[in-house]
Amino acid sequence: MKKILWLLMFLLPFLMLSGQKFSVEGNVVDFKKKPLENATVYLLKRKDSSIVNYTSTNKEGKFSLKTDELKEASILKVDAEKSASYSKIFDKINQSVDIGTLELDQNKVTDIEEVKITVAPVKIKKDTIEFNAAAIKVRPDSNIEELLKNIGGVEIDNDGKITANGKQVDQIMINGKPFFDKDGKIALKNIPADIIKNIQFTTTKTREEELTGKPTKSENTTINFTIDDKKNKGFLSRITAGYGSDKRYEGSGFLSYFRDKRKISMVLSSNNVNSRGDSGEGSRNIQAGNNMKGIQKSTTIGVNYTDRLSNEIDLDALGLTRTETNLQTASKISKTTFLPDYNLKTNSESTGENGSEQYNFTSSVKIKPDTLSTIYFSPAFSHSTTANSTTFSSATFRDDMLLNESQSAGSSDSESNAFTPNIHYSRKFSKKGRSFYSSLNTSITENKNRSLTNSQTFFYDNGIEDPAKRDFRNQLTRTKAQNSSYSFNAKYTEPLSDSLNINFGLNYNSANAFNDRLVHDFDPATGQYSNYNLALSNSSDERNNQFSPQITLELNKQKYNFWASANVDFTDLKYQSVFNGQHFELSRNFILPDYNAGLQYKISENSRLNIYNSASFTIPSSQRLIPYVDESNPLVTYQGNPDLKNAWSNRTSLYFNNFNVPKNINYHLSLSFTYNSNDTTSFSYYDDSGKQFVTYTNISGNKSANFSGGFSKTLKWSDQKLTVSPKAGLSYRYSRGFINGQLFTGNSYVLTPGINIMYDKKDKINIKPSYTLTYSFSDYKNYSVESIRNTYQTFRVELTNYFLKTNLIFENDFEYNTSSNIAPGFKRDFYFLNSGIGYSFYKKQLTARVKVYDVLNQNQSVRRNITAAYVEDREDLILRRYIMFSLTMKLNKFAGNRK
Repeated sequence: MKKILWLLMFLLPFLMLSGQKFSVEGNVVDFKKKPLENATVYLLKRKDSSIVNYTSTNKEGKFSLKTDELKEASILKVDAEKSASYSKIFDKINQSVDIGTLELDQNKVTDIEEVKITVAPVKIKKDTIEFNAAAIKVRPDSNIEELLKNIGGVEIDNDGKITANGKQVDQIMINGKPFFDKDGKIALKNIPADIIKNIQFTTTKTREEELTGKPTKSENTTINFTIDDKKNKGFLSRITAGYGSDKRYEGSGFLSYFRDKRKISMVLSSNNVNSRGDSGEGSRNIQAGNNMKGIQKSTTIGVNYTDRLSNEIDLDALGLTRTETNLQTASKISKTTFLPDYNLKTNSESTGENGSEQYNFTSSVKIKPDTLSTIYFSPAFSHSTTANSTTFSSATFRDDMLLNESQSAGSSDSESNAFTPNIHYSRKFSKKGRSFYSSLNTSITENKNRSLTNSQTFFYDNGIEDPAKRDFRNQLTRTKAQNSSYSFNAKYTEPLSDSLNINFGLNYNSANAFNDRLVHDFDPATGQYSNYNLALSNSSDERNNQFSPQITLELNKQKYNFWASANVDFTDLKYQSVFNGQHFELSRNFILPDYNAGLQYKISENSRLNIYNSASFTIPSSQRLIPYVDESNPLVTYQGNPDLKNAWSNRTSLYFNNFNVPKNINYHLSLSFTYNSNDTTSFSYYDDSGKQFVTYTNISGNKSANFSGGFSKTLKWSDQKLTVSPKAGLSYRYSRGFINGQLFTGNSYVLTPGINIMYDKKDKINIKPSYTLTYSFSDYKNYSVESIRNTYQTFRVELTNYFLKTNLIFENDFEYNTSSNIAPGFKRDFYFLNSGIGYSFYKKQLTARVKVYDVLNQNQSVRRNITAAYVEDREDLILRRYIMFSLTMKLNKFAGNRK
């Protein structure tokens, strides 16, 4: 039965196409009679401009568009970059049609008659899916993050992680360039949606692939927002100021000047409502419970500049940001550790305050000294200072009998600097496909820390405190870490045929790491931290040199790309250290092979199938190889193991995506499997007082599998749209490990079905309900418990109502969370509601808002974390109810016209 279901999934695209009887064929050329590749050809119904089907031209400019019989009038439209559009009207289609050669002029539209044609909402060009922003309906003052949230298959979790059709998004670009930083958080929160023309989803390119034009091999996605050409010359400004109850405040400003390739932007932000420095006006703070832990004040100011300085020099980015934060945290934890013969329960509480100041400078410039060569230089620098203070208390029990308890208070000050000047060089040759690429990546970092610790730890025997085991500490610790790494990479590509290439590569990596830790105890006689603590002080110096020759075969066809790469790592590791006055030396040489292979197959115009496989070795960290006993933690003692072996991992993944534009259907499936051999794992045991002793050993056989899938269907009628997006995920992990010196095995499963629904009636109402279930269960052998179960459910509704021609907006966001199994003293479920009202006036340049965050005053952060060794219930301090009044001013001017 399972095999039949898989077969149906993969045959679905073909079955959908097989029912189409006729075709419209032709050949597209430009005004120079040259074939136009990747021109978009689509057929629309004339009455409502809905898409019947679409395709794109091949290398010869030819296309063949499939369709069923059409008894009503339709329009064939052809779009190509840097060329005019073409359109042709058909009264009906009841047979296949060959319209011959279409010549697209540069400056006029060839049309049978004057008709109004809607721009295609989605286009597919090779591995790029492009959405027309005008077809995505969002509220008038939305930022570009709201555009993403209204695209089927795109999800943004509570931590800001973005996935598109199951793939992780690791880059956000504006007009093909980074905006402050490549993760795009500042851009998502501040750039208005109404200046965007297209949103492009494409496979993330490495710098080598970008400069040489090679096919991409990544499993991640890049999102690029292109600004409307009509709005690419002008000035944007948005300023928000708000103040509320409990002295809550938020203020932000976004100023940007655009002129073709030149863009100068400034971001200002200050608030104490847990909005990060990248947050602009319009942040709704919908997610409950999983928001930032604690209460944070933050202030950010940043400037970003990009420009085309000349025909040879392109400034991709020049940016400077300063961020100052103050975060207050508090947590309560109940942790149950499962041992073969009994369980340990540890209750702990902590508070903390962390203040930081950080400066980030980023830059990148692309230089083309000639038509065949490209130099890319991207130096970056960061500087940060941090002040931190904490309090901590814990008590550990065995069968309700107290084993130990501890209290501590500490403070620390740290400074960190990082400099990363990277340079890339690429050259193409006259022979097509022949190229040379090299890069030098450098990282130099230094971290200094000064910390004070005052702790008291008591150990008990049959409920009676043992004075001989007391551990009192009043210490000053200074640490210094200096790390430098240099990586040189060179690759030469030689074409063996039009589609087959061979690459010869050479990688050299050199990494040096120096760490120094000085601990001094407090001397009551002098009132100073002057007693040197030999047992807790240490230093280490590590040098790692790696030389890796590599060979790669690449086969690039119109329907598929295949590659296989193999390399051998020759590693020379030298490690010297001093622990507790003892000198340790480690010198090892390794010869380890790695490989990776992949297949990207274009099943049809709508469907893609990707398969990846890779295997690699990992060397254990040097500190785990040294048989030094680390007693810096009074409750846990660590000791290295010089007999550790190199770990080996093999990973296979499969990804399938179908994006059927005419039917407004999009679905994806992904499957991955990982097998590990000689994993480094903890080998621990507990003494009678509950103190843990940890060393390390190798274990083989751990494996994991993950499956996820999503489906999206959009229905449209008149001025209404309904999108239904069910999804599901299943992860499995087989784990082997040691608890209290005994081997155990565990099988863990996490099932996560869910559904998102979006209904929109233009300028009237927008409602987005969603439901997610997380069901986790684990079964163990040779363990103190046989199984663990937990169910976590989340239901959300986002409701927006528009009145007075969208000038008046009501917003209500509701969330309900519940957990089936949680420790006593933790709340099992809670409700969360945000409400707000906004009114725009003075030609929508001013917007006044009132919002109430956590109307019911029930917001909380309670989570159960299940691992192979323990179950942990955790509750953290989180932002609670407040009311905020704010005023937003927007002044935009494009090409001389003020909005």
